[in-house]
Amino acid sequence: MADQRPFDFAEFFSEFVTQAERDIDALANRLMGTEQYSRSMNEVQRVQTRLSKTFSDFMGEQLASFNMPSRDDVVRLGETLHALDTRIARVERQLQDLAWGNQNMAPAPAVPGPPRTKQP
Repeated sequence: MADQRPFDFAEFFSEFVTQAERDIDALANRLMGTEQYSRSMNEVQRVQTRLSKTFSDFMGEQLASFNMPSRDDVVRLGETLHALDTRIARVERQLQDLAWGNQNMAPAPAVPGPPRTKQP
């Protein structure tokens, strides 16, 4: 009787969880390895994509009815603003070059880059 260890619930629970994980893993591997599972997952993804597009279209219609921009409208607006900003910067550079040319003064030197090691 002195050789018997007291019941260790932590060890029992640890072994139980380990065995349950192994059993679930084996079942999942058998299930996911079938052709039927692959077809089911493809169908789920197809339905999810269709629902996402339907929801996006619905939200676009709702936002339009409230006279509010959709995400696509905001993205297009951002792209247009970026293009305008680029064009304005180019026009500013050209005006600055013209102003320097009219005053017969050299423009400010460019920020020096790394030293050139190759000669043309």
